[in-house]
Amino acid sequence: MRIVIDRISDGIAYLDVDTQIIEFPAAALPNDAKEGDLLGFIVLDNSEIIKEGQERLARLQAMSNLSGDLDI
Repeated sequence: MRIVIDRISDGIAYLDVDTQIIEFPAAALPNDAKEGDLLGFIVLDNSEIIKEGQERLARLQAMSNLSGDLDI
């Protein structure tokens, strides 16, 4: 996959991704990025992070013990 910065305007970077233009927040680019630069990216396996988040959510929900009914 080839990603090239086509142009940057009003905080938006227009990236040429295999001949398709994609809008991307310019603030998310490196500070020295400029028109014509070739970008690279790394695909990370975040499945462990997602699994940990789901387990934490399940623990919190189990601890809350809320049935939806309120005793006044």
